[in-house]
Amino acid sequence: MTERDPGLDLLNRFVRGRLSRRDAIKRGAALGLSLPALGALAAVRPGPVAAYQDAPAGEITWGLETTVPNVIPFGGIALAQWQGKEFMYDSLLEWDADLNVLPSLAESFETPDDTTYIFRLRQGVLFHDGGEMTARDVKYSLDTALNPPEPGVKVPYLVNVVSVDIVDDYTVQVTMSKLDPTLPGTLAWTHYTPIVPEGILDRINPLSEGIGAGPFRLVEFIPEDQIVYEAFPDYWRNDVPTISRLTIKMQPDEPARIAALRSGEIIGTTLTPDAALTLEGNSDLTVLTGLTSSPNVIQFNMVNEVPWRDVNVRKAINLAIDRQEIIDNVFAGNAVLTGAIPPGFGDWPLPEADLATAYTQNVEMATQLMTDAGFADGFDVTLQAIAAPRSYTQIAEIVREQLQAININVSVEPLEIGSFAANIGSGEFEWASTGRGMRGDPSAHIVDFRSGTANNLAWFGEGWKSEEFDTLYDEALATLDLEERKAKYIRLQQIITEEVPNLYTVQPMKYQVVNNALSGMYVFYGNTNYGLRTVTVTEE
Repeated sequence: MTERDPGLDLLNRFVRGRLSRRDAIKRGAALGLSLPALGALAAVRPGPVAAYQDAPAGEITWGLETTVPNVIPFGGIALAQWQGKEFMYDSLLEWDADLNVLPSLAESFETPDDTTYIFRLRQGVLFHDGGEMTARDVKYSLDTALNPPEPGVKVPYLVNVVSVDIVDDYTVQVTMSKLDPTLPGTLAWTHYTPIVPEGILDRINPLSEGIGAGPFRLVEFIPEDQIVYEAFPDYWRNDVPTISRLTIKMQPDEPARIAALRSGEIIGTTLTPDAALTLEGNSDLTVLTGLTSSPNVIQFNMVNEVPWRDVNVRKAINLAIDRQEIIDNVFAGNAVLTGAIPPGFGDWPLPEADLATAYTQNVEMATQLMTDAGFADGFDVTLQAIAAPRSYTQIAEIVREQLQAININVSVEPLEIGSFAANIGSGEFEWASTGRGMRGDPSAHIVDFRSGTANNLAWFGEGWKSEEFDTLYDEALATLDLEERKAKYIRLQQIITEEVPNLYTVQPMKYQVVNNALSGMYVFYGNTNYGLRTVTVTEE
C-alpha cells in the first residue's frame, strides 16, 4: 500500500483553492512539517480557483420527488432517507455507474479464508468535523449498522457478520458466521453501511444532523423543505465534488417541480414518463431515461390469520391483475414486467417470457380459485400506499378496481413516507403498495422470503414458508460458483411467482429532466441521484 504524503496533500488542497494560505500553514504546523516546508508552502502562489478544473464551482438546486423523513445514518429503510443523506457518506467500497465494486474508504480487501474479510483502510481520510478516520470509526460504524438505534430498523443484509475487529489503526477484520459472497456488494451499496466518527450518535441529533466522510458536508436539514450541502474541502478525492453547493429541494408535487424546472428554480428533477415527455421539445432541457432497480410490489402481511394465507387466494389475486393496464395508465407504457430480482440486475432475473406467462390475466380461473379456497364472497382489506411519488397509490387504485372482479374489497390508504416506512418496518399493515430498491447482491432481493430473517418474521410469521426455498437460498449463499448460484436463484424466483407470497407488478423506466447547464448527470440503476456527486454546472 502506498503511503500518502501529508505535506503533498496539504499543498494540493491549497493550490486547488480548498484551503486559505493561513489555514494551510496552520494545518502544516499541526502535522509537524519542518520550517523549510512551511516556508515553501507560504511562498506558493496559487492561480485563480477557476483555473483548476477539479475545484468545486457553482451552486445547484435539485428537485426531489418526495420528502425526506430524517437523515439517520443507520437503519433507514426508505429510499427517500438515502436520497437525502447519500452525499455526506461514503462506505468502505462503492459502485461505479456500471455497478462494478471499487475501493472507497478501504483501499483494498482480502479474504484469507471463507469467513474472513480484511479491509485495508485509506489513510488520511478526514471526517467533516476534522477528525481522521481510523479502524475505531469503522468498527463503531459497522457495529452500529448491525444494531441501529431507533428509529432505524435492523436489516438482514449483514446478518452473517459475527464480529468487527481492529487489527491496527488502518486495518479492520470482519468475521462471518459462514461463507458469504454478498458482503462486498452490500458495502458498495452504502445505504446501510456509511462510515461515521466513533460515538457520533451521542454527539448529534441523527434525525437532522450528520457527519460523514463523503464529498459534501451537511449544512442544514429543514423537514418538509430542503437539505443544504457544501463541498467538503478536505474530501479524500481531489476530483470530487465538482460543485460548491448542493441544495436538495423536497417537492413531492410534480406540477410544482415542473414549474420550478421551467423557471430555473431547480436545475433538474425526476418526473413521471408522461410529464417528462412533454418537455422533450424544450431546447433548454434534456430528458434522461434509464432502467433502475425499483421493482413495484404489493406486499402481503401474513403474520395473522388472514384469507391470503391460502395459496389459492394469492394465486387468484395474481391472475386477476392486468399488469399491462398498470404499464399503460401509470407509466405511459414505459415500464417492464418484474419479478423479485428486477430486470437489469445482470443475468440474475427471470426471463421476460417466463414472467409474461406467469402474469397472464385470467379472471375466470381466479374466480374458481377463490371459490376453491372458500372465499367466493371475497373479503375486505386495507392497502397502504406511499403517497409520493403518486405511482404507488395509482397502482393501488388499479389493483382495487381489478380485484372487484373476484369480490375483494380493497380500501386504499395513502401515507406519507415516514409513516409508511415505520409501518413497513414494524409490520403494521395488511397490504402495502411499495417498491423495492437497490440491493448489493441478488440474494438480498429475496432474503425477506427466507424463514427466520428479520423482515420475514415481521411480515410473514408462520403464514408462509417454503422448505425448498429455505434450502435453496442457503445453498446459493454457500458457493462461489457463479453458474451454480444463477441456477438456484432462477428456481428461487420461480417459487415466488408460483406461490405469490408477494405480488410483483412492474418495474418502471426512470425519467429525469435537467437543464442544459448541468453536465454529467445520468439515471443511476441504484435509483438515487448518485450522479450529482460528479456533475458540473455552467453558470451564466
